[in-house]
Amino acid sequence: MKNTLSVTKEINSENLCILDKAIGDYNIGIIGMSHGFASILELTEIPDLEHYFPRLNLVAVAQPGPDDRLLQKARDKGMSIYSSYQEMLKAHPEINLVIENTGKQHLVPEIRSILPAHVSLLDYGATVFLCGLLLMFQVKKRCMLNLSWHRDLFQAVVDHLQEDLLLLDTKGVIQDLNMHVSKRLGKKKNDLIGRHCTEIFSCARGAFYRGFSIGEDYTDAVCPFNKTLATQQPAEAMQTWVDEQGRARYFRIYTYPVFDQSGILKWVVEMRRDITIRTEMEKRVALSEKLATIGELSTYIAHEIRNPLFVISGFANVLLRKPEHDEAVREYLLGIQRECKRLDRILKRFINYARPPKPVFKAVDVNKMIQHVVQLFDSTSREQQITFKMDLPSNLAKAEGDPELLKQCLINLVKNSIESMPQGGTLRLSTFMDEQYVGVRVSDAGNGIPKEVWNRAFNPFYATGEGTSAELGLAMTKKILDDMQGRMELSSHKDKGSTITIRIPMLSAMPDSDMG
Repeated sequence: MKNTLSVTKEINSENLCILDKAIGDYNIGIIGMSHGFASILELTEIPDLEHYFPRLNLVAVAQPGPDDRLLQKARDKGMSIYSSYQEMLKAHPEINLVIENTGKQHLVPEIRSILPAHVSLLDYGATVFLCGLLLMFQVKKRCMLNLSWHRDLFQAVVDHLQEDLLLLDTKGVIQDLNMHVSKRLGKKKNDLIGRHCTEIFSCARGAFYRGFSIGEDYTDAVCPFNKTLATQQPAEAMQTWVDEQGRARYFRIYTYPVFDQSGILKWVVEMRRDITIRTEMEKRVALSEKLATIGELSTYIAHEIRNPLFVISGFANVLLRKPEHDEAVREYLLGIQRECKRLDRILKRFINYARPPKPVFKAVDVNKMIQHVVQLFDSTSREQQITFKMDLPSNLAKAEGDPELLKQCLINLVKNSIESMPQGGTLRLSTFMDEQYVGVRVSDAGNGIPKEVWNRAFNPFYATGEGTSAELGLAMTKKILDDMQGRMELSSHKDKGSTITIRIPMLSAMPDSDMG
C-alpha cells in the first residue's frame, strides 16, 4: 500500500501537469534592475523548478539600471534591452508575465492599465516575496544536503561496527539496528525492526534462536535492558550461548539510556559484543598459569614418590625369589609389583605433562597417520562394535609437526571417542585444509560432554568417558598442539556425541631459512 506522502506527491504532480498544460510557458519581461534582478535570473536557473512550475523564459528587460554587470548577465541570457516598458511590450507580444522590479509603486497602476488581460503582473513586493522563496529554497537545499551527508556518514560508521547495535524503545521494541545484526542473523533489516528484542535475543532460560541457546545463568532479573529501565543508568551483563555446532560463544551486553529534552527516558541503546575469542584467550592464560604451578608441584611429587616406590618394588622382587613363601604370599607380592608398575606409569605421565619433550618438526602425512592409528584400534573397535568412517581427501597438504607427538594426539582422541561409546556406533575421522592449517575432525556418537564441564574437558586428569579412570588425554593433546602452534576445538551435544577438531600448521613450500 502506498503511503500518504507518495499519494500526495502523485496528486500534486498531476495537478502541476494540468496547470502546466493550461498556462503553458511563462514568457517574462522585467521592468527595472534593482536588487532582486540577480535573484530572478538565479531563480530561472534552478534545474528542478520545471518539476513544480511552468517553464520560465526570460524574454526582455526594460529601463535597465547603470549596473553593467547585471546588464551583461541579461545579454548572456539572450534578453533584449529596452529603454521603456512600452517599447518592450510592443516588440514582444508573446510576453505573458511582467515583473515590476523598479520599486516605484506609482508605476504599478499605470502598467496594469495598458496590459492585455492575458498578461500577469508581479509588483515589487511580490517579487521580493518570490526572491525570499528562492533564498529559503537554497537554504533548505543546503541544509538537506548537509543533513543527508551527516546521516550517511553516521549510518556508514554504525554499519561498519563489528558489534550488534540496536535502538529499543522503553517496551523493548526494536526501532533501528545496524547492518551487523541483520548479517549475523541472516535477516533483512526491515524484518527485524518493529519486533520485540526478546523475539530475537531471548532472555528466557533455555530459549533458542537460530540455534543459539541462552546460558542457564542469564535470566530476566539480570537483563541489562531491564536494569537500565529500572535505574535509568547504563548496565551490562554476560551471556553464554551454544551455537548450532554445539560450541560455546560468549557475548558482553551493554545498554545505555537515551533521554529526550525534558529528561524522560525514551530509548535504550543496546550493544552486543562477541567476546568469544577474548574469553577463550583469557581462559588459556589462566589455565597455563595454573598448569605451570601444577606441573612444578607434580614433578616434585612424582620424583619423591618414585624413589620409595622403586624400593617397595625392589623388596617385593627380592621376596619373590625366596622359595619358602607359599602360593598365597607370592600372589600378594606379585600384586604389589603390578600396582608399583601401574603407579610408576601414572607418575611418568605426570612428569611428561609437566615437562613434555620438545617437538621435532618434520613433514607429516596426516592421512597415512590416521590410517595407521585406526589399524591400532582394529581389534578393540570390533569387540565394541564400533565402525570407522574415514573421509581423507587425496589432495591434502602435508602438515608440519612432530610425527610421534601428533600420533599420540590422534591415539588419545580416538581412545576417548571409543570409551564414550560403550554400546558401539560410528566413529568418523575426516581431514581438511583451512587457511594455513591441516585439520583433523574426530566425531563420535557417544553421550556427549555436559555443557557445565566443558571448561574442565581440557584440564589434566579429567576423563570424558563414563567409568574411565582419570587421565591426561585431552589436556596432553591440547598441550602438544599448543607447543606446535596448532589449535584444538571441542563441539558437543548431549546424547548426540562430540566432535573434536584439531588444526596443525601446514608445511611451508619454502623453509624459513631460505626466505629473505
